Amino acid sequence: MTRHLAHVAHILLTVSLGVGALTSCHPSRQDSASPHTQAAVAQLQHGVPSVVTRRADGVILVNGQPFFPIGFYHVSWARSGTPERRQQDLARLARAGFNIMITEPINDVDAANFQFLLKQAQEAGVYIVPYHMTPENRQKISAHPAILGFKIADDAHELTPRQVIVRRDESKRAVPQKLTYISLSVARDRLETPFFGTADVVGSQSYPIGNDDIGVTYQVMRNAVLSARQKGTVPIANLQSFLWGRRKPSPLELRNMTYQALMAGMKGVVYYAYRAREVDLNREPVMWSTLQNVAREINFLSPYLLNGEIIPIQDGTRTQPLAVYLRGESPEGQMKAFILTLNNSRTADQRVNLQLPEPATQWKSLYTQGRPLSRNGQNVSGLLLPLQVAIYEVR
Repeated sequence: MTRHLAHVAHILLTVSLGVGALTSCHPSRQDSASPHTQAAVAQLQHGVPSVVTRRADGVILVNGQPFFPIGFYHVSWARSGTPERRQQDLARLARAGFNIMITEPINDVDAANFQFLLKQAQEAGVYIVPYHMTPENRQKISAHPAILGFKIADDAHELTPRQVIVRRDESKRAVPQKLTYISLSVARDRLETPFFGTADVVGSQSYPIGNDDIGVTYQVMRNAVLSARQKGTVPIANLQSFLWGRRKPSPLELRNMTYQALMAGMKGVVYYAYRAREVDLNREPVMWSTLQNVAREINFLSPYLLNGEIIPIQDGTRTQPLAVYLRGESPEGQMKAFILTLNNSRTADQRVNLQLPEPATQWKSLYTQGRPLSRNGQNVSGLLLPLQVAIYEVR
């Protein structure tokens, strides 16, 4: 227990100081986004009309470019929110490498003036998914390049699939060039597969901190990915960045949950929330620092997450770690592969003992905290500390 607490203290210090103390090769801030994200942002900032569609394999396309959304819900009226505070928050998350905000008007005046937010979002390179817009106000903003789509249901599992379809069809008739989005709760024993046929994009919620075991995230997200594949929709993760139940996520838990979702095959990550009644990330420097680091990592890996192949190796059940093999073509045209592995236990070390699915000539640590892993031929071994995430590039 003492060793584990020391490990946690070390990671908290690492996160508070920034990325330099990680064993990593973080790209610079300017180069942190993937080429696909950079292309979408460049088009957005130049005011190119955005036609947003989805690929058959569950990837968002902006003017034909694959796009990996990573961002936040922003309940803009919460905590006495104002349009000015939202502007500050939008600028801050854009600087950190996030590219999407799901939000709603603060009041009727804000709804009428929503173009001001969209203008700022366009300049910052952030796409907006609005909610609670009247048909009239939605039509006013529907052609704006910064609109990725419209949210048509929150906690959609409280409705029926038929009710959501009615909303989807109404939105598609009015704005066919934009996506429809819903969020819902999926459990290990409650797949909610019919809802995955009711919208273009489905956000699957996983809020285990303070209420459940963190290891549920992978299975919940894997179920959502399989349901989305069956229905031909885009699966994205809605992950917890707020206090719910007894406490808020720690830096280790934030990274662990995020990588569980990525390893399950999610095609986007949206945290709840940047601002809500339960959280204001302006007042959470450690959590915000962690999320900035994670954003850089995801932007670096996103070409492979969008266009590559994920090969499951271990599912993280019993005492084994979770591990997948991610491979694909780099933006420069090189074939690259990565081993992603993590310990989903909060208290126990986990032994890594796995075999790579193909021979390797290179072994380079990327985003790894805690103990290193070692490779001997195609065999990978080592010991992961509680909640440790280890990412290695393999060639």
